[in-house]
Amino acid sequence: MKKLFILLMILAAVCFVGVWIYQTQRLKKNAQAAIGKGQVAMNWGLIILFVVGLVGAFAAPGDKTSEPAEHHPANEHATKVSKAQSSSESAAAASSSSSQSASSSSATSSSASSSSSSQLQVDFPTDVSLNKTGDATVSFKAPANTQFEIKDSNNNVVTTLNGNAQGADQTYNFKKPGKYHVTAHNGDQTIDKDLTVRGIGQ
Repeated sequence: MKKLFILLMILAAVCFVGVWIYQTQRLKKNAQAAIGKGQVAMNWGLIILFVVGLVGAFAAPGDKTSEPAEHHPANEHATKVSKAQSSSESAAAASSSSSQSASSSSATSSSASSSSSSQLQVDFPTDVSLNKTGDATVSFKAPANTQFEIKDSNNNVVTTLNGNAQGADQTYNFKKPGKYHVTAHNGDQTIDKDLTVRGIGQ
C-alpha cells in the first residue's frame, strides 16, 4: 500500500510539472491567452493527488517482509527446549525398555531356577537283567505320596505303584524282558523315564 501512494505522488508531480511547463510556454507566446477553468481544475487535481500520495506514503504501514529480529531468540530457545525434551524422552524410553528387558530376563532365569529346584526327584535303576529265577526286582525311590505308572513297549499299563505318606521305597518284580516306560506323579509334578529289562544272563 505504501508503494502505491509513493507511485501516485510521483505521477502527480510529473504531470503537474508537465502541465505547468506547457501553460508557462503558452503564456509566453500569447500573453493575453486566458487560463480556462479546466486547466485550473486540472492543476488543483494534480496538487490534491500529490498531497494524498505524500500523506499516504508516510501514513501507510510498511510491508512486513520478515519477522522482527527479537522473535528469533525466542524461537531458537523454544526449538532448543523441544529438542532437549525429545532427547530426554528418548533416553527415558530407552532406559525403561532396558529395565523391562532386564526384569524379563531376571524373571525367566528365576522361573527356570525355581522349576529346576522344584522338579520331582526319583531314583531307580534304568537297566536291569532277570536273575536265574526269572525275576528283576526294581526299587523306586521318591518323595512321599509319589505314584508310579509302568507301561510296556506297547503302551499297556503293567502296574501302578501308589505312594505312601512315609516316602518308603516301592518295589516291583519284572518277569519279562523288554522296554518299559515309567511315569512318576506327585501332585502337579510329573517325570518320565525309560527302563530296560534284559533277559537272564544279559
